[in-house]
Amino acid sequence: MFGREYYKYPQILLNSFKEMNEGYDGKKNFGQVLGYLFKIYIIIFGIPEVGFQIRCLYFKDILFSNVPNNEEKKILDAGSGIGIYTFWLKKFYKGSDVTGIDVDRQKLKMSKSLARELNVGEIKLDYGDVTLVPKKRDYDLVVSIDVLEHVKDYKKVIKNLSLYLVKGGYLYLHTPQADQRRIFKSLNNWEHEEHVHEGFTRMILKKEFESNGLRIIEFKHTFGFFGKLAWELNHLLLSKSFIFAGAIYPALYVLARLDLFVKNKEGLGIAVLAKKTK
Repeated sequence: MFGREYYKYPQILLNSFKEMNEGYDGKKNFGQVLGYLFKIYIIIFGIPEVGFQIRCLYFKDILFSNVPNNEEKKILDAGSGIGIYTFWLKKFYKGSDVTGIDVDRQKLKMSKSLARELNVGEIKLDYGDVTLVPKKRDYDLVVSIDVLEHVKDYKKVIKNLSLYLVKGGYLYLHTPQADQRRIFKSLNNWEHEEHVHEGFTRMILKKEFESNGLRIIEFKHTFGFFGKLAWELNHLLLSKSFIFAGAIYPALYVLARLDLFVKNKEGLGIAVLAKKTK
């Protein structure tokens, strides 16, 4: 389970729940009243949000399988947020030059503080906008997780992500899928408050990747039946009670893990790994 090292920072995690949906805001008293128990819970189970765990599982699985850590690399996390994936990249690709960029200065400040307190090691965390043409174009690996849906001109972003890479470099991207279908009807109208796009289709991503010299190595639908079921139940429970959601979460995590063992024909998300060929 991912995120155990964040047990000292429950308020940061609770604030991230609010970002996903304003409906979670009123449930944050759990962290304030029972903060000590919440910390112990995170030590045992990691960050108790199924969506985060599923994204991490696919991220780790695809990179482990295709991008070896037997040599140092120059790595960019484009849209690093509070630094969770950036820190993991530094840990897995030991000795590599890892940089995280984001347009949210508050999150950058927070991630710099966390990097020091968690003793992540030498890492760069800077302001950076993926909608602007990059000056540095020498990265071996670029990751961009759930960023594309937040920007209007997604074509420009994919082009810029490609420009960051050296020839032979890798781009890992995760984003929501378009035309999502829910299991629970009560979630049919649910949407992320900050998303500009609902999501993307395989055809759209394939076209943009190929036009920017990116050859797709692996393409997976994430949040298939098992992942979707676990996420929707987690979302509904979090909207009602953090305590009840916490009690059920371990079972939902097991359900979510099954998602990786099934070849999903569709899902709520898409994970793509591509290699720059020109």
